[in-house]
Order: sequence, then structure tokens, then C-alpha cells
Amino acid sequence: MIPLIDHILYPGLRKLGIVFTPIKRMTTGFIIAALSMVASAVMQYYIYRMSPCGWEANKLILVEGVKKACPPAPINVWAQCLPYIFIGIAEIFANVTSYEYAFSKAPENMKSLVMSVNLLMSAISAAIGQAFTPLSDDPFLVWNYTVVACIAMAGGVAFWFCFRHLDSDEDKWNMLKKSQFIGKQQPGLSKAHEAGEEA
Repeated sequence: MIPLIDHILYPGLRKLGIVFTPIKRMTTGFIIAALSMVASAVMQYYIYRMSPCGWEANKLILVEGVKKACPPAPINVWAQCLPYIFIGIAEIFANVTSYEYAFSKAPENMKSLVMSVNLLMSAISAAIGQAFTPLSDDPFLVWNYTVVACIAMAGGVAFWFCFRHLDSDEDKWNMLKKSQFIGKQQPGLSKAHEAGEEA
């Protein structure tokens, strides 16, 4: 998907005069992620509705005195692909763009720090997702996906309103130089040079 978006979608939008800046791309990623969770919630609702076991689709049932897994709901596997397609596209818009944005906008001598903070945000996101694992069981799966959809949508809207002003300063952020404070012990700085500065 990334080559299609990089070589077809972005150039096509530029030809149409649409400036799809990084902030707009990341906001779009949040919204598509929310749609992915909506699709998952709807799909799970229909799984429960069509399953012979209803809202306990993952439970064991008694068949002639023997406990067996509940038969799967008769839903086409292609219909179940939709949430995965949405989340893949969302990650391209949000994650890939955020890595690119963090690295390209950071001053030369702060790139590793800025990337570390960016990855820390991903870790916090994963921790929030982990907090919802108690909801990842019957009959709460629809609520699980719905709550995550609401969080993703709220996050996308908040992100847009907090950072949309950065789009107007895109060129300024691309021209950042090294920070004024470099520190005393830099790789490649000779001892003679350091001694000369101290004198």
C-alpha cells in the first residue's frame, strides 16, 4: 500500500492542487483508524447476531453431552477484511507520517531524542490498548471496538485543533539548524580543540 500512496495518491492530489500536508495526513490516519474500529464493531455485532451461540460466540457448548466449540458465524471472510484494510491505511497516514515528521523537523543533534519521544507515544498508545483487554471477551467485544473508535476519533479531532497551525510553518520547520547548545563532549571533537576553548 505504501508505494501506491507515495507514487499515485500523493502526486495525484498535488496535480489536483490539493496540499496534503503531514498534519492533514496524520489527522486522516486517526479518522480512518476510527472507521476501522467502527467496521470492527459492526462486524462483531453481526457475528453475535448470526452465531448459533449468540453473544457467547467464543464459549463451549454441549453437543450430545460433549463440550464443543461454538460453530463460526456464516460471514464471508472478505467482509471481515475491511477493518484490516482500514487500519493498514490508517497506519500509513498516521504512523509513517509521524516518523517522517519527527525525524525531518528535528534539529540535527536532537533527532534521536525526538524519535525516542515519538516512539514513547506509541508505547503509551499500546498501554492504553492493553488497558482495554478485559473488554476483549464475549459479550463485550462490540463495546471494546466502539470505545476505541471513540478514542481514535476524539484523538484525531484534538490533534487537528492542536497542531493545524504547524502547516503554515512547514518550510520554517524543514530548515531547522543545529541547536545553539551543543555541549562540551561531542564525538569527533579533538582534545586540543577542547583545551583551546578552555584557555
